[in-house]
Amino acid sequence: MEQSPPAEDLAWTGERLVTSCQRPLVYEHLHRYAVAFDLAKGKRVLDIACGEGYGANLLALVASKVIGVDLDAGTIGHARAKYQRDNLHFVQGSCTKIPCEDRSVDLVASFETIEHIKEHQTFLAEIKRVLAPGGILVISSPHKAEYQKVSPVPNPFHQAELNHDEFVQLITTQFKYCVAAKQRLVIGSWIAPDQPSSRVSTATFRGWFDGIEIENGVYRGLYSIAICSEEPLPAFNLGMFENLNDSADTWNLLDTYDTPAQISTRLTELAQAAEGQAALIHQLRAEKYPEHLIQFQNELEERWKRVTQLEREAEEKATRLALLEREVDEKSRQIAQLKAEAEEGTRQAVQLKHDNEQQAHSLERLKSQLELSADELKRTKNELLDARWEVLTLRGTLLRKTDSGEAPSSRIRELENRVETTASEREQLRAMLASLQSDHERERLAVQATQEELRTAREQLRTAQNELGAAQEQLQTARNEAGTAQEQLRTTQDELKAITSDLRSEQKQMDHLRQSMSRKLILPFGKSQRKLQQLTASRRKDD
Repeated sequence: MEQSPPAEDLAWTGERLVTSCQRPLVYEHLHRYAVAFDLAKGKRVLDIACGEGYGANLLALVASKVIGVDLDAGTIGHARAKYQRDNLHFVQGSCTKIPCEDRSVDLVASFETIEHIKEHQTFLAEIKRVLAPGGILVISSPHKAEYQKVSPVPNPFHQAELNHDEFVQLITTQFKYCVAAKQRLVIGSWIAPDQPSSRVSTATFRGWFDGIEIENGVYRGLYSIAICSEEPLPAFNLGMFENLNDSADTWNLLDTYDTPAQISTRLTELAQAAEGQAALIHQLRAEKYPEHLIQFQNELEERWKRVTQLEREAEEKATRLALLEREVDEKSRQIAQLKAEAEEGTRQAVQLKHDNEQQAHSLERLKSQLELSADELKRTKNELLDARWEVLTLRGTLLRKTDSGEAPSSRIRELENRVETTASEREQLRAMLASLQSDHERERLAVQATQEELRTAREQLRTAQNELGAAQEQLQTARNEAGTAQEQLRTTQDELKAITSDLRSEQKQMDHLRQSMSRKLILPFGKSQRKLQQLTASRRKDD
């Protein structure tokens, strides 16, 4: 998971966890980050007092963006060099003045931080400032009463430790919703439901053949943990953190040795035996037995380092390959969706084309009707002009006849009615023409909008296809790199096997030399190797 580690890891100071620490500390810290990991998917995350950076790197596997903040400049520089991801950034800053904008993160992880400062209220106020609405804080701190039992010497790095009740009270005064919990390393058995249930709660079962006791939550938890927010919390998980191989090895060890005292005795014996063998090897090296064996051992160590590096690179490439495969799957899904949308757009385009053809025929008919209406309008206009001229002529005649005493004829009324009828027909034809032109304009705009949507969908499809092609090229490149790394690993392993074989041959020669020395020096008495060393040392003094 870790990318391009620097030449040297940070030194273990006794407080800040580094990746070279032993398992008990690793389990405690990784378990807490696992809780945050479950809540970090797709979120903007702040890891305050991030230390060496391993936790921020883990959260970056699922978060959209992760910012790691630590007060120590050297630690931040180390984290930037060791953990490099596009969505991971490390910034130097204080937990009482966090270098983030207001409401800029969705999740804050703060593990073993609050006990290092006295300004608890200021620290929590800063966290609330940077949390977006609905944001979540996952925070932990040593339980003072239990912590002092396992570590009677005061921790020089801690300024204000809290008991569990004090810790919970402090958090609940700042956040409306809170789930408090405890943490402790155990050796035992784990039972959990297959599915979450409101009727099942977490408890600690303690005892032996003489009786069983049940305590809610974690009995005598060493660390206090809280998951809190100003809004109702989402569903999340709390449970056991396990390495299956370590669990199996621990139980096999307990099955072989009944008590920790027996294990301690056996470890002491093995350590003494190892010291004896190391002393003998040192003695043989000092006496120039065989010098090229040292060279083989040095080469073997270098090969092991190379194998470890190649295995790490292979793991990183496998992780990158998995991420690229997920991206390709997502791009394929998007392309399938866009293809479906494009097909739907094509179907709609065909339908629109058919509709356009029908509308074109309708428009042709309307055009013909318009032409006929225009001819009729022209004819009617001419008739109207003729009628008006005739009316004017008749009116003149009427006036003359009126002066002469003659009455108007019915011909004048007929012509006036004809004029009015022709004017009404003309207005109707004009209204029909305006309605036809309006319908034609609406149809033209609808066709234009549909064609624009179709062009947009085709452009999106082309863009998605280009992105898929680029993702497939990246995937192929990653596969090629992974294949190259695996081939290098196999080659190195073959070389390592050859060196190991040579080393075994040299060891056989050394064993033969030891036996020869034993027969020459202490064969009559069957002395041990330790006695051999004592005799050799005595002989040197005599010399």
